[in-house]
Amino acid sequence: MRHAFRVGLMLSVAVAIAPACTSLLGDFAVGEGDGASSSGGSSGGSSGCAAGLADCDGDGECEMSVDADPLNCGACGAVCLNGGTCRDGSCSGVTEIARGYPTPDDANGRHLFIYLDEVYWTAGESANGSVQKVPVNGGPVTLLADGQNTPYGIAVNEHGVFWANLNAKNIMWVDREGAEDPKEIFDSNFATLGVAADDREVFWSQRSAGIGMPGRGSLIGQITMPDGWPDDRFHEDERASPHLIALDEEFVYWVDRSARGTVNRTRRSNGQTDRLADNQSFPYAIAVDDAFVYWTNSPRGGNDGDAGVAVMRARKDRAGQPEALWTPDDDDVAHPSPDCIAVDDAEDGFVYWTDQGTPRVLRKRKDGSGRQQVLHEGGSPRGIALHGGFVFWVEEQGAGGVRKRPL
Repeated sequence: MRHAFRVGLMLSVAVAIAPACTSLLGDFAVGEGDGASSSGGSSGGSSGCAAGLADCDGDGECEMSVDADPLNCGACGAVCLNGGTCRDGSCSGVTEIARGYPTPDDANGRHLFIYLDEVYWTAGESANGSVQKVPVNGGPVTLLADGQNTPYGIAVNEHGVFWANLNAKNIMWVDREGAEDPKEIFDSNFATLGVAADDREVFWSQRSAGIGMPGRGSLIGQITMPDGWPDDRFHEDERASPHLIALDEEFVYWVDRSARGTVNRTRRSNGQTDRLADNQSFPYAIAVDDAFVYWTNSPRGGNDGDAGVAVMRARKDRAGQPEALWTPDDDDVAHPSPDCIAVDDAEDGFVYWTDQGTPRVLRKRKDGSGRQQVLHEGGSPRGIALHGGFVFWVEEQGAGGVRKRPL
């Protein structure tokens, strides 16, 4: 740690001046609104149009039917992909609600988070990284931060937007409207990765060195709300290489991304940690529901083929053994590489994941029954989230951006 400092005053001010925007914008004016900016694939016009119509070219005429136009479906610039049709403002298949950020040549979408009907995501490599948001229906993209050094994990709560800059080795904050300049709230000596938050606390993970290399500096950190005190002593683990994290009311869950990695939970009240699974092959991402914790095992490269690749789950009460819900043996595509993961709340619901190796967006029953279902093929899907009857994901390569499709 180089330094940590209190940001309570900053967070308190942010709540006062940046209330949440919960409206679903179907038509809008480019550049209007607090902190709004638009470029690339999103455009818009005035907000005085009748329902189902919008001024998408900004000429003052409500000429566009966002109920039926596949290039402006539900909002200006929301595109129905792969020949999909638009009916009642919804695409029949995949909708691209934002693209080309920070630039079409260097999009590199990473991770995303959905809060109050807005999608927030990180994108970009080295010092060209950025943080954006867009309404879940599509519309104007708001640039919240640019010039970020490889922004990675992201989370949002009532106090603002928090993310990890992997290469800058810090944790950042900005208000949800982008009205203020981004502020560093923790400066580390080590790579910062996963971020998770609710309105009580923010947590981050960091590792001491490269993937699978434990050592002093590997930890799960905690930031209490609303005072903003960062605590890098919350849970230190020199034996692990922490990566992505998830929360419930009692615990922060995290994976040790190592050749014989572990899946762990750390009690939020005191930092006490239990192990939920051992000997996992480079676990990458993690998600939870009421009874189970889910994760992806995703070794990258090497000469072992698909050995160890899996989508897994274990009981939160630590009863029984971890079980594989999906492995490459269940599939008919060579060299899958499961990446980010999400799970719905239904007892008989699904676990969803992106696959960087094939590439695809998939789902399977949470109990492992039946075969996997491919929801989308192509692109380079990475971060994934569920919201309002849709699965959302961010694209890492190509034009980048955010896509969604009905569940």
